[in-house]
Amino acid sequence: MVPLEKILKLREGGYEVVVRGGEVEIFFTTPTIGDAASNPEAGDERRRIVVRGVVQGEEVKLTDAYVEEEGGAKRRINLRDLELWVEYIKNL
Repeated sequence: MVPLEKILKLREGGYEVVVRGGEVEIFFTTPTIGDAASNPEAGDERRRIVVRGVVQGEEVKLTDAYVEEEGGAKRRINLRDLELWVEYIKNL
């Protein structure tokens, strides 16, 4: 569980956070591989990461995560792989 106020704070860091009723969606678009590597020849592919959750009181239970790749393909992310990111959010 992650405090809702912390998730909303992600907006300050470039994340898009949408709350609809009792559901939350968090969107983040990665830099290109070339930008991340400071080497434009490394590639210009971007990925959009989507994390979904449900609001339970003042906290959010994360329920689903995936990567949207260019071309529309979706690749699931195991929520256990997000544990460090969740700890980062809790410490905002």
